[in-house]
Amino acid sequence: MFRLRSALLALYAAALLPAAGRAAGADDRATAIAPNAPVTDPVISTFTPDGFRLWLLRGSQCRVISQNQLEFTNLNLTVFGGDAANQIDSIFLSPTATAWVDQTRVSGPGTVRVITNDFEATGADWSYDHRQKKVSLRKNVRVVFHAQLQSILQ
Repeated sequence: MFRLRSALLALYAAALLPAAGRAAGADDRATAIAPNAPVTDPVISTFTPDGFRLWLLRGSQCRVISQNQLEFTNLNLTVFGGDAANQIDSIFLSPTATAWVDQTRVSGPGTVRVITNDFEATGADWSYDHRQKKVSLRKNVRVVFHAQLQSILQ
């Protein structure tokens, strides 16, 4: 959790510094610092209590909404198994998404593509809750299974 807080603090500082630099170079007038200024090309890793990688959040832009809430543009979420094998469990790709890092939950109103070894799914109005291992796609859902389905029509 310490690594996560450090990463979030660094992301928050990166959002503040460009605004502070513009204020210092502009003139002597007071300038508001916007804490939700976008951070370009963020990369945030989260880890299990044992130190194994759990999530890798990336995007083209990120806005810090609160200490635990981040809004991403062009989200690329890689979910790992959370053990020493460091295997990729799934990948989520979405044009816009909100992540609640403390709850290991992510969602978006637009489209998403979910990629795993067993299936690939696309849809819209989606959410992923890592604690429950639950993916919800509410609109325009399409799923392609890569695994063989035994006795599905019996």
